[in-house]
Amino acid sequence: MMKNKKIADLSVALLISLVIIINLVKINFGSTVYLETLSFIIEAALVGAIADWFAITALFKEPFLVGKIPIIASHTAIISKNRIIIVNAVANMVQNELLSEKILKNKIEEINIADRLIEFIDKNIKIKSQLYEKLIDFFIEKLVNIDSLKLALSLESDLKQKIEPIEISVYIDKAITFGVQSDEFKEIFNIILDNVIEYINREETIEILNVFANEILKKESNNIFMKKIIGILESVNAINTSDITRSILKQANNLLINLKDEDDVLRVEIIEQIRQLLEKATTDDYVKSDINEWKIRIIKEISLKGYLNIIIQNVIAIISEKQVYLNNNYLNDSDKFEKGLLAKQDVISIISWIRTELQKSFNNIKNDSNNKKTMDDFIKKSIFKFIESKYQNVGDIVKQVLNNMDDNSLNNFVIKKAGNELHGIRINGCVVGALFGGFVFALTHLIYDFILPNIKF
Repeated sequence: MMKNKKIADLSVALLISLVIIINLVKINFGSTVYLETLSFIIEAALVGAIADWFAITALFKEPFLVGKIPIIASHTAIISKNRIIIVNAVANMVQNELLSEKILKNKIEEINIADRLIEFIDKNIKIKSQLYEKLIDFFIEKLVNIDSLKLALSLESDLKQKIEPIEISVYIDKAITFGVQSDEFKEIFNIILDNVIEYINREETIEILNVFANEILKKESNNIFMKKIIGILESVNAINTSDITRSILKQANNLLINLKDEDDVLRVEIIEQIRQLLEKATTDDYVKSDINEWKIRIIKEISLKGYLNIIIQNVIAIISEKQVYLNNNYLNDSDKFEKGLLAKQDVISIISWIRTELQKSFNNIKNDSNNKKTMDDFIKKSIFKFIESKYQNVGDIVKQVLNNMDDNSLNNFVIKKAGNELHGIRINGCVVGALFGGFVFALTHLIYDFILPNIKF
């Protein structure tokens, strides 16, 4: 609503009416000093109002009948005729004066963004709860959209890069110091012995030993002397392959069972040999080099991406399904998303953990001035970075918006933004015209009519 325009239009109409009325009075009843004064002031006010009406109207279009006067017409419709200059000037003013990069940064620096943000969130518990929900939803959404294979490849690459420079011999040395004499090592040693005992007493092992015994007897039969002896022993049933196999198994079992005794001489010697062999990994440069080459070869040849991909997919499925599980409030329907990965109580703990961590982080930021300063600096740096990257487009955006307007749209835009103030100039013109008219009338009549005639030269 342009209130000033209505007032200015009514003022012009009123002044024209007063001029007509005064002139009619003067024609019919004669003139007086007071009537002349009033007439002069009103006419001056009317001139000022019309002049400013012309000036304001000429900004946007050609006033009535002005097109017939070439000199004056060339100075009308100023905005339309000079739109390029005006658009560039407005864009330059917005970019370099009103919204200059320096001004924006100074204004942002004056604001403590972190304190205001924390205060706003802290005072609005509902908003804080919603913020947590949005953050969790955002986390779940990003998690679900992760390319698990790509992440697995990245993790595999990182793991291999981290493992490759590790000196394994250092850890072997620690294993020697702690492991060989530990109860765990003794238990592992005995488990290995039990497995070996179980292995050699298999039917397949007995068959292998029978074949081995027959091969030996056949080999020895190639010698004439041994052939006769073996033949004699077989004829009296003093030797056969079954006996040989049973004898070998008996001796092997006795040996392995004795090795389970911690005081057995052979066991002590074997453990000592293991210890000495492991020590070479830390003392012998050749062994250390071989171990390192073996480690590098294994790292290059082994592929973990498949296993990592499965783990990542399972974790994503667990967390994302748990979120849906809770949001749907199907706490009694324990089979809906159950895949044997986690129990139902674990479902709740995942979201609770996220909430707890968010609350801890929020409290840490709120109560620690250093954290708030870090947060404030981070936000401001992000804003400054955005301003620096986009600031050069501010002027272009202003130009683009203004250039997309036709002449009428541009005029309406200016009128909408500044029309009321512009029509206020018309009111001022009317008032100033009246004041100036009164001053001129007083000056001319007082000085010219009363003072100058009485001065003698």
